[in-house]
Amino acid sequence: MGRRKRHVLKAEDERALRLAAPGLFSDLAAGRLGSSRKALELAGLRDERSRLEKLQNSWNKAEDGERAAFLDWLMGRGELPCETATFHGIADGRYLRPQAIRHIEAIMRARRITPERVMADIGFPGEGKALLRAMARASSLRLKIIRALAVWLEAERDSL
Repeated sequence: MGRRKRHVLKAEDERALRLAAPGLFSDLAAGRLGSSRKALELAGLRDERSRLEKLQNSWNKAEDGERAAFLDWLMGRGELPCETATFHGIADGRYLRPQAIRHIEAIMRARRITPERVMADIGFPGEGKALLRAMARASSLRLKIIRALAVWLEAERDSL
């Protein structure tokens, strides 16, 4: 039989659970409850997470391929706006995908241009640092910039 998982609680949560609901605490310690979070929720010591919070948590834990598959699924259901579908190939929401970064870098090398010039080309002069941060440190970009980058990448692909 498999080992039972010990649910670790912060000291203050453990004290509060012991005082507020000793039965739940013993059920948790014995492995009869699935999680310490659930025990705290049942005792009324922590609010239950909303569906949105659960979705956000899952999105943050997902890998790039899983996020892309999820976005494809949403598009297939017609749940994403059309404007999102046009640039979905280069970004996950507001974050550039690694292959898009490599493509942008290749174009920049081939044309010997800087991120500042790319941003000027797509209609956002003076915002080269935002693109540089998005490429180097996985920072987010405004959706307008991502849409413009998608159009620029498509045009550049046709010109190469």
